[in-house]
Amino acid sequence: MWTILAKALSLVVIVGIGFGMKRLRWVKAEDFATLSKIVLRVTLPCALATSFNQFEIVPSLLGLTLLGFVVNVVQQAVGYLQHRNGTAVQRAFGILHGGSYNIGAFALPYVSAFIGPAAIVYASLFDVGNSLATAGLGRSAAHAVARPHVKQTARSVAKLLFTSPVFDTYLALVLMRLLHLQLPSAVIGFTSLVGAANPFLAMFMIGVGLEVGLPRHRLSTAVRGLVTRYVFSITVSLLVWFLLPFPQEVRMVVVLVLFAPIAAMVPGFTSEIDGHVGTATFMNSVTILIAIIAMPTLYLILTAYV
Repeated sequence: MWTILAKALSLVVIVGIGFGMKRLRWVKAEDFATLSKIVLRVTLPCALATSFNQFEIVPSLLGLTLLGFVVNVVQQAVGYLQHRNGTAVQRAFGILHGGSYNIGAFALPYVSAFIGPAAIVYASLFDVGNSLATAGLGRSAAHAVARPHVKQTARSVAKLLFTSPVFDTYLALVLMRLLHLQLPSAVIGFTSLVGAANPFLAMFMIGVGLEVGLPRHRLSTAVRGLVTRYVFSITVSLLVWFLLPFPQEVRMVVVLVLFAPIAAMVPGFTSEIDGHVGTATFMNSVTILIAIIAMPTLYLILTAYV
């Protein structure tokens, strides 16, 4: 137990370093965008390549991708219905904040520290479905609702998806492993070195982007969305733990990622539809703070249970 707590505390301290450096003005909030590009386009793809290279993906594990997609789509529908009496932008806001999990930049450092390299693959397979629903279906649906005069086509949705470096990396690595292809050892030597920096940079980036202030009149929207999110997460995690026909280790990873924060890309998507970015950033930050506590706590509870 103490080992797990020490690992969790280490990740929290890194978030604190990022937040503290921003408060001291050693870094700026605007640096979040630069750090995000480094993590999502360099260190995270390298970490994924290293983890996937030796892992055999059996077809049954692709069910995690379907699960990630369905979990998101259901929440997007609920988010839309919650705001059905609001404006078009508010309904689109509900879609964007229904589901969407920050797995690459947040959950992966946690699950890899707690469970090991195989957990990265399980979480990544879930994230393929998560990315399809969030960056593809959800983003395009939000655009269609907020801007009904702009036609959404299969080509535009595909463009949204395939301009995501993480999604492209997932797709390439899953296809490689299904075909039993491996990267050369020289390449893995490089990806191992660069990927080792991912946990620190990802958590540091989250600390830099952390914001916890919101005008009072915006709180009701944020609170309603957050309560719905965690009621759903608790319900689905119980169903997953007791009913999902996967090994215990896989079920544990899924339960943990269900409490991951809102995806870091969502405030950017909110800006695209002219939604209130401050509310999106606040909700994102609150889910980060909750995940920092919830994920290690859940892991300790589940390991004690078994």
